[in-house]
Amino acid sequence: MRRINIILAFILLFLTGCSSQTAATEMPTLDATALNATAVSGATEAAVLTQSAVTPSLTVEPSQTPISTIDRTRAPIQSPTAEAPCLKAGAGTPIDVSIPDGTKMMPGKTFTKTWRLENVGTCTWTRLYTLVFFSGNSLNAIQTYHLLAEVAPGEMIDLTVEMEAPDKPGVYQSNWMLSDPNGELFGIGPNGDAPFWVRIEVVTSTGSTPTLTATVTPTPVVYLEGDADLGDGDQLNLDSGTVNPADATAADFVYRYGGAPTHLMVTMNGMQWMVYGSTQPTFSDCTDVTLTGNAISFETVPAGTYLCYRTSDDLPGRLLIEGFEADRLNVHFLTWSLP
Repeated sequence: MRRINIILAFILLFLTGCSSQTAATEMPTLDATALNATAVSGATEAAVLTQSAVTPSLTVEPSQTPISTIDRTRAPIQSPTAEAPCLKAGAGTPIDVSIPDGTKMMPGKTFTKTWRLENVGTCTWTRLYTLVFFSGNSLNAIQTYHLLAEVAPGEMIDLTVEMEAPDKPGVYQSNWMLSDPNGELFGIGPNGDAPFWVRIEVVTSTGSTPTLTATVTPTPVVYLEGDADLGDGDQLNLDSGTVNPADATAADFVYRYGGAPTHLMVTMNGMQWMVYGSTQPTFSDCTDVTLTGNAISFETVPAGTYLCYRTSDDLPGRLLIEGFEADRLNVHFLTWSLP
């Protein structure tokens, strides 16, 4: 409205100037409708000019920069690979090719036992490797056999032994192991230090009446009994109970500690023995079993294990492995005199 009033005042001033110069001219009559239309038109034009001068500001939305995706895939965990042992056997398929455990035998029956073993170690078994009797009852078998062929890692071999059932009824087990050319024993199991075996049951024939034969059991007499603590390299005479006798030809065995295997007991001067088990053997037990001159080895001391033996002076006896303390192997021995 203010602009309209200014325009009207400008028009009136212009008209007044014109009337002063031409006094003789007649004063024109103002048309109110025309003036109003002119004022409105001017105001509209001014408004249009004002709006066109203003440039609208556009709000620009900020663009979002995509965030790179982090690869969170866990790298595969590399399991440490345990170093495979050089000497280790595994059960073949099957391990008992003949004479499965519990096979019943007549007294004195001869039979052929065959095991199938796999070389699961990293060393090739040459023909210098041997199959050896380890413990139990040898079942009248030859106690050492050389391998008949080389066995590379991953290959299998059949090992055969000719055996004979004992004359007395009962359950008998014969434990065997393998030996490398240096005499190191190995076998089956997680650590490759367990023997493999044959287990038979000797029975009498059914339907027949057994003939009773009177037997005279000799009364055992204890010749010597004692204890000994043995360290690495110590020798023991089981006929006198002397540790490290002055005359080494009188010693029955020597104890070795700290090698491979950790504990090793080696016979001397013709002494023989066998591992009997955790049950205390009697005089009859130790005089009836088959003995061997093979070395006895073990990684950990089998405390409570009995051995039957025959000394270098040909006396029977039993030895108990009591334990291992302060680098000393503790044993208890009992030697009988012959009746």
